[in-house]
Amino acid sequence: MDPDAASIAGYPLVRAVRRTAEREVWVADASGHGVEVHRALAGADAPLAREAEALLLAEHEHLLPVVDVATDVGVVVVRQLVPRDLADWLLERGEPESGEAVTALAPIAAALGALHAIGAVAGGVTAHDVRIDDDGAPMLVGEGAHLETDRPTEAWREASDGVAADARGWRELALLLADASGQPLPQSVEAAVERRDLVAAGAALIAAWPALPLALDPPVVRGEPAPSRMRPRERASGLEAVWARVALLLERLPRGAPVAARLLDSARAVRPRYWAVSGGGVVALVVAAVLLGGSGPPVADAAAEPSPTPTLGDVAAAQPTAVPTAHPPPGGVPADPLAGAAALLAEREACLDAGDAACLVGLHEPDSPLLTALAPWRMPDDGVLEVVQQLGDAWLLRVVSGDEPASVLVMSTEAGWTLRDAWSD
Repeated sequence: MDPDAASIAGYPLVRAVRRTAEREVWVADASGHGVEVHRALAGADAPLAREAEALLLAEHEHLLPVVDVATDVGVVVVRQLVPRDLADWLLERGEPESGEAVTALAPIAAALGALHAIGAVAGGVTAHDVRIDDDGAPMLVGEGAHLETDRPTEAWREASDGVAADARGWRELALLLADASGQPLPQSVEAAVERRDLVAAGAALIAAWPALPLALDPPVVRGEPAPSRMRPRERASGLEAVWARVALLLERLPRGAPVAARLLDSARAVRPRYWAVSGGGVVALVVAAVLLGGSGPPVADAAAEPSPTPTLGDVAAAQPTAVPTAHPPPGGVPADPLAGAAALLAEREACLDAGDAACLVGLHEPDSPLLTALAPWRMPDDGVLEVVQQLGDAWLLRVVSGDEPASVLVMSTEAGWTLRDAWSD
């Protein structure tokens, strides 16, 4: 979809979550509350419509609520936003109590039983399909749920591949949590799963172990400070965000500046977003100039000589410095990955400072993990870009920094430069 559209079915988009062969998933805003918007891609309306039908008919308290169904280019299903899943919780918890396994899984077994009671199946029961809300209650997403029959008989349950898959998925989760807690799965639970009676399996789990509330906070090792997820930054809005970023970056302007023509090409190649298309293009050039600086910090070399600080006249008169490329760049995109990445990262920092998620979506590859990261990577204030390697249309760059060295993977496409991934080294 066009990120500039910035809404689906009237819900303003906040960030992209993922895109599959059948759907795109977004986090969106609903009057100050977060929701998860699923929209069918071309030719995939029917599965999403069937999913909504099954979940609304089952109407179980441990099925993740469907709050709206609409059409906007494709079928749209809007769910309550519960970002933490069972996999996240288990990673944080490490070694849960057996009673926590009861709290996490018995309600999911009941939700599966509710689906089976109306002749529907869940479509997937993995640790990522179970969400944990703020109160510690488990919720089954039911992505892929659908009705198999309008006559949910015992014979259907015994013969259904979908019911078998649900039972198998729930059992694998039960084994995972039981093993993490150091307990074998009770035989009564195994017997109920064998019969594909998940309501009975949940009841057997409750009978075997006393339920305990889920511990939602990760354990902190005594004597070690809790890690800081992201350094604090002041947030500005609109063009103020760009000017604030410029002021910050000018404090560490390195020796040697890129030429104006090189920056102008780079700014044109970055997909324009909110401040760039509303008159902030000149500011983008300034930010890119600061980010790019030279080719990096001085490297020990007997033949190398220090460069004098250029004046504005020197910059205007300078000739572009070409970076070797193995392949010609796409039409309209500059060959210099340093210039392109500098302009891209400058705009991304401004978008992050302004909290403009729609702007960020357009600067990243659709499946970039940075779009869904809880603590997105930030360009360090003293960072300088260096080329490491070209990988087809991708460029691997190094961020040289005294505090936070990192690596960045950018993509050169016909539409411009986009960010694929970035990670601390």
